[in-house]
Amino acid sequence: MFARLRFYWVVAACGAVLMALEILSSRILAPHFGNSVYVWGSIISVFLAALSLGYLWGGRLADRQPTLAGLGRMVAFAALVQGLLLLAGLRLAGMLAAWTGNWSAGPLLAATVLFGPPSVLLATVSPWAVRLAARDLGHLGNTAGKLYALSTLGSLAGTLAATFLLIPFLELRPIMALLTAATAVTALIAMAGSLRAEAPAALLCAVLIVLSGSGVAFAPKPTGGLVYERVTPYQTLQVHDRDGVRYLESDRVRQAAVDLATGEPALPYARYAALSLLLQPEMDRALLLGLGGGSVGMYLQRQLPHLAVDYVDIDPVVPQVARRYLRFEEGPRGRVHVVDARRFLQGSAEHWDLIYCDTYIGLSVPFHLTTVQFLDEVKRHLEPGGVFGLNLAAGLEDAFSRSIYRTVRERFRSVYVFRVATRHNVLVLASDDPEVDPESLRARARQLDGRWRFAPKLELLVRHRTEVELQAEEVPVLTDEYAPVDRLIRLGTQ
Repeated sequence: MFARLRFYWVVAACGAVLMALEILSSRILAPHFGNSVYVWGSIISVFLAALSLGYLWGGRLADRQPTLAGLGRMVAFAALVQGLLLLAGLRLAGMLAAWTGNWSAGPLLAATVLFGPPSVLLATVSPWAVRLAARDLGHLGNTAGKLYALSTLGSLAGTLAATFLLIPFLELRPIMALLTAATAVTALIAMAGSLRAEAPAALLCAVLIVLSGSGVAFAPKPTGGLVYERVTPYQTLQVHDRDGVRYLESDRVRQAAVDLATGEPALPYARYAALSLLLQPEMDRALLLGLGGGSVGMYLQRQLPHLAVDYVDIDPVVPQVARRYLRFEEGPRGRVHVVDARRFLQGSAEHWDLIYCDTYIGLSVPFHLTTVQFLDEVKRHLEPGGVFGLNLAAGLEDAFSRSIYRTVRERFRSVYVFRVATRHNVLVLASDDPEVDPESLRARARQLDGRWRFAPKLELLVRHRTEVELQAEEVPVLTDEYAPVDRLIRLGTQ
């Protein structure tokens, strides 16, 4: 009975570790390659290929040595490879990203190098287990079905544990250490009846368990100005201090910054949001999609204390970090909603004078916030005379930004573009009111500067308005049915 339980544990546990490793791989690759379809396609392809190779190899090895101890030795090798991943995986991911640059196949190479070996070794377990359990050829199909069902249930448990328990609450290194330790313990369980004969492999497992315990407890001291780091289900967040400025980065892409001495936004794009007042000077309510550090909303409210601001962000950790490290405060006229931006709009009956979207950054852009259907949802929630604003961090030189600009033009009557000084960013403002000529915009800016004290003055910012020439055939209009955002972003970074 004990031997049977050991056997079942090995089958289920290896399936669990394999799928947990697949889920975890996305968080290891995302800071360097983004979280795009290229990354997920690469991960899925590598793990499927590893399963195929592991099944083939495991079947052959099982025929040569049909013992549970032999299977345990293979699992010990899998633990060893995971231990190497624990020691050098994060660093190697960065090196591969630097070497491959913007090559679309870069994530495929990284996933193959980092996760191919442990996945192949873990995949050998299923056919090996079938060979060990095949006592009666007349019931071989039933036996194989039960074992694959057990392995799949283990995979389900590993997927759910990684998704809902490990990644939301632990850092990467402790998770990798736990998976390594679990694999090493599983190998020891498999070899329990032959520990003397398998002494080298058993000793290796013991060493890996001890090292993994150190990895779970290990909390590296912040270096290079790093104040905080957290892996969330959506991204890797880092807070850095440099020269009196605190920065928030998502997957190594800068999202927000605040001057530690004054509390003012340190990235100029946040101040350009005030230009939306040129189109709607009687602004009472604003909706900001993508919280970041909360810089835009707080900057506007300093001059417009009557302004009520709703913030929407899908990641619950972002508002926590913004409050703790970036001096973000909702105040009596601010609300934070943790939900997907489009779902929030679909479920809301409210209207706003300004809807400002700042989710178009890095290599992982949510495509469903770029399409004409999304813009139609935005328009449904704008008050008459309301303004839609969006920050395009890459400017308008890349294919993705030009495509979303074209999409905005398809849905709004008037579109204005302002280039952010000293940065690549551009601010796009859109309205269904008649277009205002440049001279009238400058006159409005001078008038509003007498009413408010934005810094820089609106009269200075409005001078950065630019005209964009765009041929219709250059880039596509983005729709829910066709929004090749990942490809367009890659084209723009070549």
